[in-house]
Amino acid sequence: MLRHGLRTRSGGFYYEAHAFHVTNNSPIQIEVNAAGTTIADTFLSVSCHPFNAATPTVNGVITDDDDGAGYLSAITLADNVTLTPGKTYWAVVTTYGPGDTGAYQLDFSDNVVLGVPPKKWAWSTNAGWINFAPTAPNGAFTDGVAVYPDHLEGYAWAENAGWIRLGTHTSGGAWTYANTSATDYGVNRNPTGGALSGYAWSSTSGWIKFDPTWLTLGIANTEGASVAGANNAEATAQVSGSPTRLGPPSPVQRSAQELRDLREAPSADVVRDGSFELGTPNPFWTEASTNFGTPLCGPGCSSNSHTGLWFVWFGGAGPYEAGSVSQSVIIPYGQPATLSFWVSNVYCSGYDYDYLKVNLDGAPLWVTTAADPSCGAGYRQVTVDVSAYADDAAHLLEFKSEVFGGITIFFLDDVALDANYGVTVDGAGNFRGHAWSENLGWIKFSGTAGDNTPYQVQVRCVIDVNASGGVDIIDVQLVTSAFGLNVPAYDFNKDGAVNVSDIQFVANRWLVGC
Repeated sequence: MLRHGLRTRSGGFYYEAHAFHVTNNSPIQIEVNAAGTTIADTFLSVSCHPFNAATPTVNGVITDDDDGAGYLSAITLADNVTLTPGKTYWAVVTTYGPGDTGAYQLDFSDNVVLGVPPKKWAWSTNAGWINFAPTAPNGAFTDGVAVYPDHLEGYAWAENAGWIRLGTHTSGGAWTYANTSATDYGVNRNPTGGALSGYAWSSTSGWIKFDPTWLTLGIANTEGASVAGANNAEATAQVSGSPTRLGPPSPVQRSAQELRDLREAPSADVVRDGSFELGTPNPFWTEASTNFGTPLCGPGCSSNSHTGLWFVWFGGAGPYEAGSVSQSVIIPYGQPATLSFWVSNVYCSGYDYDYLKVNLDGAPLWVTTAADPSCGAGYRQVTVDVSAYADDAAHLLEFKSEVFGGITIFFLDDVALDANYGVTVDGAGNFRGHAWSENLGWIKFSGTAGDNTPYQVQVRCVIDVNASGGVDIIDVQLVTSAFGLNVPAYDFNKDGAVNVSDIQFVANRWLVGC
């Protein structure tokens, strides 16, 4: 049910257009109800998206003039209008005569839902697709995920994980989960920036954390989320004089299945194998060296790593040596991110044209040269802010060196990219970022599937009742027009009727957003 008044005018006729979608392929019913209507004669149409008032018949599905009570309009079940779930349609109410206006009430069949259809798919490393707007076998909506300004409610569904409950609270309104017990847990939302926090629960997969900032996104963790930092300052190797590569490193032998398992294993790391302990050929790093084939160095080559057995050796061969290691990294959306690594200017020519630099997408982030005064001082940790690249897109991280004359040597080890993984939901209901589950791995809310199909979870905020992507005066007017009625879409505290509390709830967010 929707009660409102005609305010928009086109070509002399007042009209209003309401976006909606359907939950199944059953015939729809949309009727102008005389009980809430002051307009004597209405005209009703249903159009596919987009609707343009200047050309109202374009994309039209059906129109009706007088199939309702008196001169009022109705699209009935007998009209057998069936629409496609997942698409946006428009119900347009206007008057038969130009200049006429007034209040009206629309009644809808159960399979008609106001607003654009949700974008419902997230991706889990271990569970596959997760549906944030699930439907029952008959097509009707179940208790899907609901986004409130300060919390989430409802359920998501995954074929391999079952039902995922977003919180124990079920009565809408303002709420904050304590996340202290099995009877008080859930996902909270910061109304200012949309950042999520807290836990969801799956009976088959356990807890899912929506602000996994407790993770130390360190080196070579592929088994779980609770990992300790891998950089060990006590293991710093002091190198005096010019070290010598003993020979080529011993290559690591792996079967195709072992290589595939390594690459597909869930990991809490942005940088994979940052300590280079998987050796060469490396499953994650692309390696290049003019003289050695690979700059990776380990057993059979040298023992001058910062930690573990393997590290990167740049330079040390003449008359010219160029070397690099690189890999593609995805930095979580909108979160602070810091790149760190351990480097040693082992032996230096004193010239600044011998260099080691760090690039991200080809842009230099940091550089050291053979004229650096830290030459010979051993390993030191370097940190670089890369928050500007935190956009959930792939970026090429590269460590690159050129040495002229064969004297200068740089060592590199223990690369990490620490990012505050988490999830945000903006005012339009777009989910971005990552949640973490020990059993499901990373859950990603937007990206590109293996077949290059983009996916995105978008669940409209409950108080954005006109699906405009914000909270505006129309939302306040729509809720106010339903005062005293049982309209579930506007009954934010779920007490069975639209009342002052519901009107105040949406009015408090007017111009502020969800």
